[in-house]
Amino acid sequence: MRRRWIVPAISLVLALLTTGVVVGYLQSLRQQVTVVAPVETAAVVFARTNVGERKLVMPDAVELRQVPVTAIHPQAARRVEDVVNRVAIAPLFADEQVLTSKLAPPGVNVGLSYVLPRDKRAMTIAVNEVVGVAGFVFPGDHVDVVATVSQGDLNLTKIVLQDVEVLAIAQKVEQKPGEEPKVSTSATLAVTPDQAEVLAQVDNNGRVRLALRPHGVADKVQTAGKTIQTALGRTAVAATPRPAAQTTVASRTDGVRRAVRQAAARATVAAAPPAPPLVYAVDVWRSTSRTTVRFEEPRR
Repeated sequence: MRRRWIVPAISLVLALLTTGVVVGYLQSLRQQVTVVAPVETAAVVFARTNVGERKLVMPDAVELRQVPVTAIHPQAARRVEDVVNRVAIAPLFADEQVLTSKLAPPGVNVGLSYVLPRDKRAMTIAVNEVVGVAGFVFPGDHVDVVATVSQGDLNLTKIVLQDVEVLAIAQKVEQKPGEEPKVSTSATLAVTPDQAEVLAQVDNNGRVRLALRPHGVADKVQTAGKTIQTALGRTAVAATPRPAAQTTVASRTDGVRRAVRQAAARATVAAAPPAPPLVYAVDVWRSTSRTTVRFEEPRR
């Protein structure tokens, strides 16, 4: 009877030992677990939709979101009221933090001065369908300025400015009830102060056109300009016929003057009495005797 209880007793002892080992192992794991502190978050203004440059930030375009404090940009706005109804001076993209540096001061109606680079000036010139490349020039494009200037006998066409950014171009059609459609014709270019002087001179003293550049091409090409003669393939002599004509007239005048002087000289000679002939004396020696021979030659 006692042998019947030996196997259950051994099984019970082994179960207790196994349970104790498992409990001890779990307690050791619990002691090794590091307690992680909760992440600190804060509210930040995010853009819900894209907001274009020089556009008002509407209330439905932004929202507050909780983000970790370590991920907040130093210039990020913290309140929606600090952002709404302000003008974006740089594009705002959806799901990005709204930075106060991309917004104009409150109450300011932003203009070109907020988007113009520091080393550039905005200058407007009059354009039409021909000058403005048939309406294919848009803000953000880059163009070359081609000028045709006439000064005296010189008529020259040359590219005076290259890779100039177009800030704005007025090619919108506005029509009010009862009035004819009105098309504004002007283009505003971003130029340096030196380029502004060049553009003002050629625009006031000649004609300008805009040549549209391919997107992303910033190479500048050196050109000598074209006159009407070089544009038609004529030589330099043919391009300046007036000096040659003056030279021909001068040579003809000199010839006439020489002919007049020669005729006058001949007339004077004919009117004067004939000059006496020239007399020559030649000594001829024969041994010790000398003989002198004389002969005359009429004057010419």
